[in-house]
Amino acid sequence: MRLRSTAGANPLFAEATVHPGSDAEAPAHGGLALLDRDDDRVDPLVTAAFDADDPYVAKVRKVRAKLLATAREASGADGRLRLAILSLQGGDEASILAANLATVMAQMDGPTIVVDADIDRPSLDRLLRLPNRIGLAEQLAGLALRLPVLQTAIDRLWLMPAGQAAGGAATLVEKGSLAEAAEGWNLPDANLLAFLAERPRGGTAFGNMLEKFDAVVVVARRGVTPVAEIRRVIDDLDRHRIPIAGSVVS
Repeated sequence: MRLRSTAGANPLFAEATVHPGSDAEAPAHGGLALLDRDDDRVDPLVTAAFDADDPYVAKVRKVRAKLLATAREASGADGRLRLAILSLQGGDEASILAANLATVMAQMDGPTIVVDADIDRPSLDRLLRLPNRIGLAEQLAGLALRLPVLQTAIDRLWLMPAGQAAGGAATLVEKGSLAEAAEGWNLPDANLLAFLAERPRGGTAFGNMLEKFDAVVVVARRGVTPVAEIRRVIDDLDRHRIPIAGSVVS
């Protein structure tokens, strides 16, 4: 499925709040808490924050539904979800998808924390227009005095920025399961969506990083991402028994 970010208007579509185990997308009686189109607290590319009826947002909801179905089939996933967007040279489209998916999850599945695990090239702080002075890198290094999770302008959505990659901090994210690390962070009761990207040197240990996640979607760029790299990553995820919901070609 090809995804494109679009700028729309007129937030006319309303959806019900959905339990993580449901794929229902029926209109709600009240509607979603959408931002005004001129609200500059969120980048316009995060279309789901402004317009639930945009065709791009409909495609993002399909990605969400596939992730939930895969998580339910693999492990039941009757509680809070641990999902991931994995970018293999997916470019800006991958981070835009992650920001929109996090927004849709907050709208449909309740409180959601999105973690920017691309410490080398952080992007979600710019899309959600929050500072990146401290984040995942400092949390993993034990340098954060308090949990670096920031409330976004989007209702029920929080961001843990990537933080600073100085001093080799970017390598910390590959040393173990993010899900296991998060269990010690004293997070609020919320879904967890991690955004990860291939490091410039290649060979990123995604399987090790994503152990105990409920489902993952792989994002690749047509004509750019080598097929051999996609196969390597899928084999790595399979070895670690991480459920793959599918792939998105940008």
